Amino acid sequence: MGEYTLRELEAGDVDSLLGAFARTFGVARTREAWSWAFERNPAGRRAFVALHRGAVVGQFAASPQRVWLDGRERIFAQGVDSFVVPEHRSGLKRPGLFVELARACFAAYGGRDKDVAYYGLPVEAAWRIGNRFLGYEVVRTELALVKELSAADHGAPIDRTSSQFAKAQFASAEDAKSRGVTRIERFDEQAKWLWDRCAPEWPASAIRDAAFLNWRLLDAPAKRADVLGVHDERGILRGFAAWRRADFVLPGIAVLVDWCVPSAETEVGERLLEALVRRASESGAPVLAGIVPPWSPWFAWFQAQGFLVHPTEYRMAAVTFERRFDAAWLAEHWWYQLADTDLV
Repeated sequence: MGEYTLRELEAGDVDSLLGAFARTFGVARTREAWSWAFERNPAGRRAFVALHRGAVVGQFAASPQRVWLDGRERIFAQGVDSFVVPEHRSGLKRPGLFVELARACFAAYGGRDKDVAYYGLPVEAAWRIGNRFLGYEVVRTELALVKELSAADHGAPIDRTSSQFAKAQFASAEDAKSRGVTRIERFDEQAKWLWDRCAPEWPASAIRDAAFLNWRLLDAPAKRADVLGVHDERGILRGFAAWRRADFVLPGIAVLVDWCVPSAETEVGERLLEALVRRASESGAPVLAGIVPPWSPWFAWFQAQGFLVHPTEYRMAAVTFERRFDAAWLAEHWWYQLADTDLV
């Protein structure tokens, strides 16, 4: 591309990349944070850089996820840390370096039998570029599920009368009541067992095995989640919820980062939500909020438990490389949580 060299990121580029990142965003990204995001991601790395006179002046990068789609494993990737340093940018009148970087990445990784979709929650300027030049479409404008918290929520009971699912089948009512909620410090093979039970309800979803969940929820620098789990009398993981204090809709609230419970097992969901509300309230958070795809039964269930639906400014956008999995299809079939994004 004339005076620029566009290619995949190489190990020797990282120091120059981090310097360009700091100049562009006004904040430094540590080598540890970069390593977690790009070297330790169990699904690999997607990163193209633009070099000018040997220095990095732009990057288009994405965080890939192993996704179960249409009966086989594929890749979705969230656009992250993509930029062009100010002096090498161009406006919307022509594509510019950012678009050329994205196109180079898509050509290398996207397509039939390759990466299926690239997605993100872009700011307005990035959305305009992505929509105009890269084929991004809106999947949905997110609706937040929000519950106000107070001291009264320390042990507040869940409404068990308005569930819209079939109740979980336990050995006995007493057995169900005795099942506690514990904190998960590390995930093991049971994470995949749990996801295998949820996956038939989710036509497209990231494979939530131990490698992904430990990396995303427990190893993220400065973003470690508090993970609560319910196990049955045999010690089998029946469901988990992850949360942390973060900025989402409002600053410093309790955010539901991930929710993984089969929809038939509302007893598990109720126990998790009781513990989640209690922990969030004890942390001093004024509000607990998260997202659930509106097509999922859990969207109505959370409302039955006292959550209100609030509009947000967050727009999920995606470009797909197989027509049958376009944005309209994703809107009705893709299960994702905030854990599938870098928002919190």
